Amino acid sequence: MAPSFRQVGPGCLDSRDCYARVVFETVLILRRGEAATRVARSCRRMGITSIVVASKDEPGSRHIDAADRSIEIELDATGSIPTDELTRLFEQAGADAVHLGYQGQPQMWELASAAEKADLAVVGTDLDVLGALTDPTTLRSAAERACVRTAGDFEPPYRPREVGVLVAADSHGDTIAIAECDRSLSTSEHVLIHESPSPELFFRPDGEAFRMALFDSARRLAAELRYAGLLEIRFQLDPAGRAWASAVTIGLPRQHTLVEMVTRVDLVGLQLRIASGERIPEELGALEPRGHALGASIVALDQTDAAVFSLSIAPAPQGRVQATASATVGLPLPADDRPLIAKLPTYDPLRHRALLTMDRMLAEMRAEPFATNVADLRRILGDYAFRAGCYDTEATQRFIQA
Repeated sequence: MAPSFRQVGPGCLDSRDCYARVVFETVLILRRGEAATRVARSCRRMGITSIVVASKDEPGSRHIDAADRSIEIELDATGSIPTDELTRLFEQAGADAVHLGYQGQPQMWELASAAEKADLAVVGTDLDVLGALTDPTTLRSAAERACVRTAGDFEPPYRPREVGVLVAADSHGDTIAIAECDRSLSTSEHVLIHESPSPELFFRPDGEAFRMALFDSARRLAAELRYAGLLEIRFQLDPAGRAWASAVTIGLPRQHTLVEMVTRVDLVGLQLRIASGERIPEELGALEPRGHALGASIVALDQTDAAVFSLSIAPAPQGRVQATASATVGLPLPADDRPLIAKLPTYDPLRHRALLTMDRMLAEMRAEPFATNVADLRRILGDYAFRAGCYDTEATQRFIQA
């Protein structure tokens, strides 16, 4: 296929205002719901034809409206794509690449394996790296070669912080740390509130030096894993200023919007360009994140298979809020997203104003017929310790029960 040139973003970082080489003509998005909607939006900006899968029971879903084309398939009992349908799906789509949505979504291995056998480029994972990361010794060995500490190197402290550093790596050996996200506030199933930048690094007297050291460790570790795409290197931090790598995930993070808000980088567009064999843009290395972004995950606590009766998200100033809904009125929550109803990222040059914007948006949000975690989220936002940026991986229950 002859490469084409299309208008895609300033410095080729934001996919709207500059010209860049685009190898993929058509991308099949093997997801439904919010992830498919997000990927289709970047494809459209880049002039790439996007195709999504659709069940006959969801003709008005958001991801179908966002894409250029849809292919109807019969989903299995769990709402997933049957693996025996993939060959027909690939042939009907005629795509030259597939996108697998967010990191950690179901069927990653099966979908990527089938796509590789069909000689399609896979955006969002790599079978060799994905398989290797299931073995705990892989991370330890890579960390040793990169001279990065892991949890096995010393006794983990009480109440650490968890911070994920997003790294872009290409097939030419270049790696760049883009930004960090604080992911300390979580339950066993979900990270409830993310922040970028991490308040721990923002408020520390040596915060910028600490961030640079953390970014350098993340780049070295990413380089040892030999993966081209986006990686999140997760670190645990203790009050004494020590950090150790605790996990690595590959692909597009669910809360990627926060990084996009503080950097103005289209991360899906960056994924597509790296997967097509391009180098990471030089401009990314000189990037300086600005402002503060918070992201909340609104989830259903009951009736997760019920049809959405109503969904109301209040209007907000442009550029300050980028609410993304999984729910479509009249349809159940997509199996790929369930129990997620919506994600609510807010941005402001000042952290406190971003926090107040989120609290107001949550106060006015309605999603029926579900009981949701909105009240818990607002308790966290109203806690004085959270407002001061003082929290750790065990703070969620303290905030909610206060």
